[in-house]
Amino acid sequence: MLDMLAVSPHPDDVELCCGGLIAKMSSKGYRVGIIDLTKGELGTEGTAETRKHEAAKAAEILGVQIRENMDFGDCRLSAGYDEAKKLAGTIKQYKPSVLIAPYGDGRHPDHAASRKLADKAVFFAKLAKMQTGHEAHRVGMVAYYMLHEAFEPFFVVDVTESYGKKLEAIKAYKSQMGLLLGIEGLLKSIELRDQLYGLKIGVKHGEPFFCSTPLKVDDPVVFSK
Repeated sequence: MLDMLAVSPHPDDVELCCGGLIAKMSSKGYRVGIIDLTKGELGTEGTAETRKHEAAKAAEILGVQIRENMDFGDCRLSAGYDEAKKLAGTIKQYKPSVLIAPYGDGRHPDHAASRKLADKAVFFAKLAKMQTGHEAHRVGMVAYYMLHEAFEPFFVVDVTESYGKKLEAIKAYKSQMGLLLGIEGLLKSIELRDQLYGLKIGVKHGEPFFCSTPLKVDDPVVFSK
């Protein structure tokens, strides 16, 4: 069983967008896993095999318990029945309390598809008659991380202490460094974004998340601290 399961359209998406949260939860002793939906085989740099090894290294740095790849096809990802059922089976297998999924955007077709796929799989996972070889499981909370499209966060996580691990995990993708560190590199924009959302909650680095359903809060005073 896992406490948290993060879904990534391609290897490195979760590291870039919520690696701080993953490292933070792992350091607290929570059991965390990552599911990559594709191998990123059509990326400009690197190969599927290279990125497989880089993803494994990044997972080790973040301290996660499992990392698996669904291999649904880079640029061919869809929220079809078969894909959703297979992902639902993984959710049923690991029974996470929290699922972290992509918010989705129009920058890459897999990003929008991964949001729809994750939502459908969460629904399928709670159906007792959906035969996947595992008992039905109801995810307690689904939170969405920011890819390229901005949204008004439902909450922001202070990832200041785990930020070094996040950057180390991102840099494990050596094949992608030309793209990440170039003149229009993504890494700098991610760092600036994390600083911006950190500023909004009075810390150095923060990662934003969205929820489509209300969160249960037992004690507003404790929650506010």
